[in-house]
Amino acid sequence: MSSGMLLRLLCIGLLALCQPALAVERILSYDSDIAIAADASMTVRETIRVVAEGKEIRRGIYRDFPTRYRDRFGNDVEVRFRVREVLRDGEPESWHRKRLGNGVRIYAGRSDTYLSPGEYTYTFVYETDRQIGFFETHDELYWNVTGNGWDFAIEQARATVRLPEAVNAADLTLSGYTGPQGARG
Repeated sequence: MSSGMLLRLLCIGLLALCQPALAVERILSYDSDIAIAADASMTVRETIRVVAEGKEIRRGIYRDFPTRYRDRFGNDVEVRFRVREVLRDGEPESWHRKRLGNGVRIYAGRSDTYLSPGEYTYTFVYETDRQIGFFETHDELYWNVTGNGWDFAIEQARATVRLPEAVNAADLTLSGYTGPQGARG
């Protein structure tokens, strides 16, 4: 076999290996708008843009929401969680819920409809309470914006927090972390 033929076969093989990498299911962007009300309840709008290839994202996506946890004193706490709206590409989407050990999973999509490969934008709007910690010297929102249960890479994540009244920026302390649960990176 000539070196030219070997080089062509090698290039074809490399192209074949690269093709699946171009068609990877992933989350392109994850935008979370968190509005804190005066009563400390929150309305959250999550806009999640995904690439679906029919592998894991066949009918839609799901989102897990923890509603049960232990506070810093070891007390069991359950928060209210109410879905207000689920959209796909700006249109109302069918959804259903499933109970989990520590919360609820919301499935967006129809069991009888398969998505064509492509980009889709899902929007979850929900209300929750008991998410604000009240301490002697400060109040705190400790919030996991994207959650930890995704099977896909998240290329970009952004959170906007809106407070119920004007707060002097000098009075705020902001911290953000990435990585697995408990990470401080």
